[in-house]
Amino acid sequence: MTIIRSAREDDAPVLTAVGMRAWESAVAGWVDTALMRVNATRAFADFTQRAFLTIDVAERHGQIVGWAARENFDNHVTDLWVDPDWQNQGIGQMLLQKLEDEIEAQGYGSVRIETHSQNAHAIDFLKRQGYAISWMTAVWSPQLDRDVDTVGLVKPLAQREKPAVYGEF
Repeated sequence: MTIIRSAREDDAPVLTAVGMRAWESAVAGWVDTALMRVNATRAFADFTQRAFLTIDVAERHGQIVGWAARENFDNHVTDLWVDPDWQNQGIGQMLLQKLEDEIEAQGYGSVRIETHSQNAHAIDFLKRQGYAISWMTAVWSPQLDRDVDTVGLVKPLAQREKPAVYGEF
């Protein structure tokens, strides 16, 4: 069974390791991961330590297998990382649903997320979750020391009807 919970400060080293494995899998073939590993590890470690309150964690059998974040607590999902050994098992979908529920509860009408344009696996996954490509741009990545072609996807959130409470008219 998968449990989604809030990250704790002491989760940072494991979150960094999961993020790195997922990142290396996502950029394989278009980035020399050996050259970028130090910078990427530093970026993950910094983020997971500094912003752990913005992170939701997926655990299976007590093992952290993925995580997602909304760095500014707005409608922008900034991170969604699932360990490659655990992908295609519904974990990313559960994490994304949790963030979508939080975003909708805050009154936002849509969810935004970005990925690099060559990450076909992520783009296909997001399209299956109801996201559509809304924009494309090039973004400077200090970790990669170059521009990265980025795809922005958006999912409208249908405001769910609240169940009637007994006695309300």
